[in-house]
Amino acid sequence: MSSIYDDPDATEEQLFAELPEPLNISPSTILNEYENINVLAPLVRCSKLPFRHLVSLYETHITYTPMILAEEFSRAQIARISDFSTSSNERGVFWLNPSSGSSSTTTSRKGKEVIRVSHPNDLQKYNLSHDRNDDDEQQQQQQQHITYHQSHYGNGTRRPFQPTKPNKQSELVKGKLIAQFASPNSKSLVDAAELVSPYVDGIDLNCGCPQRWAYNEGIGCALLRKPELIKDMVKSVKDRMGHNWSVSIKIRIDPDLKNTDTLIRNALQAGISYLTIHGRTRHQPSTDPVNLDGIKFAVETVGGQVPCIGNGDIWTYDDVKEMREKSGVKGVMAARGLLANPALFSNYSITPSHAISQFISISNSYGLIFPLFHRHLSYMLENNFTTRNEKVWFNSLSSSTAAIDWLENRGLDWKSIRGSQWDGRRGRGILSNT
Repeated sequence: MSSIYDDPDATEEQLFAELPEPLNISPSTILNEYENINVLAPLVRCSKLPFRHLVSLYETHITYTPMILAEEFSRAQIARISDFSTSSNERGVFWLNPSSGSSSTTTSRKGKEVIRVSHPNDLQKYNLSHDRNDDDEQQQQQQQHITYHQSHYGNGTRRPFQPTKPNKQSELVKGKLIAQFASPNSKSLVDAAELVSPYVDGIDLNCGCPQRWAYNEGIGCALLRKPELIKDMVKSVKDRMGHNWSVSIKIRIDPDLKNTDTLIRNALQAGISYLTIHGRTRHQPSTDPVNLDGIKFAVETVGGQVPCIGNGDIWTYDDVKEMREKSGVKGVMAARGLLANPALFSNYSITPSHAISQFISISNSYGLIFPLFHRHLSYMLENNFTTRNEKVWFNSLSSSTAAIDWLENRGLDWKSIRGSQWDGRRGRGILSNT
């Protein structure tokens, strides 16, 4: 029996209409069973909804929120409003190739699909309902104060960069969103995890923030030499949310790798879903080169029990390949490199003009405050300024309108492609949602 994919006259719209439902599987399953997984780091103030949505258009499969303080998030509605927002279509949809070591099939992976039973989309899709007691009512009231955009950008349906498989092995997979928390104790982390759980695909415990204030508060790098506390925190979240719910940790390597070994073994005993390793110690500045051997040591300590992600000094796609080859990680996480070039994982050497156009459209749609809007554009345009005076002039602009006018005067026609979904690898619009 022939299909529409065999029709040479079929339009892209017709082909997109026949796409299968993307697999909605756990982050650890994606990391374990697919090749070349790319990740956006939890950037301070910067990896908020508009930027996460932007990079998801350019082969970034897993995105992180900025680090959120669990104590504040769990006890204050104003913190939930300011620290977290999401939308019904911020996650990307990608054609991924199963890894060579994967023995699972598409059918078996469907059995691992994740349903977030309190998520607005899933309740509607699966016709789910559940009885609520007083505690449930209180939680529902608290969750109402999380900013959730229903189909706020585009038409609400995310699509891959092309309607047909790039090769016979490719499978359609939905991207993942991870909330990263910093906490000095188990209770705050568990409460925060439960509150955010309907809207994300897992949480990550920050064990790597090197800032002095964080260390003094008992969070971030302060946890690196408290393996028993990390073990208790991870286990407590798993006990509350269920063993299959994704809980990961992000660490830095220790100058004494015996401490890294002890930390990892405790985390594995607690049941972490995956591990992210930043290849510097607490006291090393970002100007120091990343220690790929240190990341490799952590990966070997894990011994394949869970997948690992490597982080540090990812500025080009060659850096991505080097990280995979030399450390043995399943995924690669970029931070400052993605700020400078949101299309980095799509193998662009500098930020393409259509990524800037997309960012303007997305930011206008969701509503991004000017200081962050301006900061992101400054990062993206760094390699486009021809003189120092031009850079100084742009950085002195005081409104989003002024920044957009500046770009339009230099030939950026962002309105003509508003709402388009771009193929980051080919650089052309394939889907108009105007």
